[in-house]
Amino acid sequence: MINGDTLNKKLSAPNGYVSLFLKLGLSEGRMLDHVFLSAYSRYPSEDEKRTMIESLRTSRLAEGTPEAKIEARRQAVEDMLWAMLTSKEFLFNH
Repeated sequence: MINGDTLNKKLSAPNGYVSLFLKLGLSEGRMLDHVFLSAYSRYPSEDEKRTMIESLRTSRLAEGTPEAKIEARRQAVEDMLWAMLTSKEFLFNH
């Protein structure tokens, strides 16, 4: 799964979760709660939430055209989901 295209294609799909999150304009906190509940059946710890929110907010500060900013945000969300779905916690629970 880590080396295959399957996960990457699903994360970047136009009708996938990442696109939906961005279209809905979910806050970082709401996005994290949803993803953690879906992937791990739990809410993120305060440390996890703080670290990931900081990373996602940094993506909002990307410079460039509006399209480049949207792409930076999309990439940050995709990277977060990829890290979670390839983690030991996800692999051993599912």
